[in-house]
Amino acid sequence: MNVLSPIGSKLESVIEKWLVGLFNLPHNTSAGFVSGTSTANLCGLAAARDRILQRNNWDINTKGLRDSPKIRIVTGKQSHSTVLKAIGILGLGTEYIEWVDVDNQGRIIPDLIPELDDNTILILQAGNVNSGAFGLWAEAVNELKYLTEGIGNASSWAVDGHKTLNTPYDCGIILCSDQEAMTSALHMSGSYITESTERDGMFYTPEMSRRARIIELWSIMKYLGKNGIDEMILTMNRRAKQFAGEIAKIKGFHIENDIVFNQIIIRCDSDKNTEQVLSNIQMLRECWLGGSMWFGKKVMRVNICSWATTENDISKSVKSFKKALELTITNAKNV
Repeated sequence: MNVLSPIGSKLESVIEKWLVGLFNLPHNTSAGFVSGTSTANLCGLAAARDRILQRNNWDINTKGLRDSPKIRIVTGKQSHSTVLKAIGILGLGTEYIEWVDVDNQGRIIPDLIPELDDNTILILQAGNVNSGAFGLWAEAVNELKYLTEGIGNASSWAVDGHKTLNTPYDCGIILCSDQEAMTSALHMSGSYITESTERDGMFYTPEMSRRARIIELWSIMKYLGKNGIDEMILTMNRRAKQFAGEIAKIKGFHIENDIVFNQIIIRCDSDKNTEQVLSNIQMLRECWLGGSMWFGKKVMRVNICSWATTENDISKSVKSFKKALELTITNAKNV
């Protein structure tokens, strides 16, 4: 609340304005600062659920979901797992999702989206967690904003600071152009609550007690500025392209995605080799990455997400990949 932290309240107002400008969102967009994108997705979907039910003269806060009007949910077959988690928590039912096919990059195919109505929540994502852009931050980069063209037509947006902006964890953001729906879904009151004529951030999140996480976000954005954010994220993109270019020259590695942002997904000639190479890379401790599944095949998921990663770091990491593959082949021959 403003009464407890006037500076926290003020910084939230400042960052809200900066983010709306940076992402080119509608001027009336409000922001809530939450623990991560998982919570941000929950908030955005809660606002959508409440708005649809309000339009149907149904007050969920008093009547709950029993016998409520049906809400349709449409999303892509590779929608992020946190979206499914939020749908379940909100009682909307994952069984009733209308799934839309995706292309070979994991992107929803727009022409296959069914006809929508006023009772539909359409959930889209900027790219794919394995292969594409990490959400709105591409919009902040002049050379990459084509990736998020039209994103301003949505009603709410979930984004995280820790992955791309290099904030610490616990830095999620929910942005919503329907402030009334957002605060209605998340608002609470009590006789001991001292409301302010200024911003009370608790009305834009599910939380009451939380730290002033806005300080790290303000510090980074203030230090970098718009040009600095552009430069940092574009450099990550260039390092990703460098990685892909160097790894493609090594026989035994296959790149599975178009390098549009900061993600590279790589596989070996077999799932067994991919698993072993991944294990060897982690054992060598030159770089770290995780594994994933991509259209039924095991892959290694490389994410360039640190401002400090240099061209030399990329080359050293690629050499580690090569050494890990050589160890895998050698060990296989000795078995």
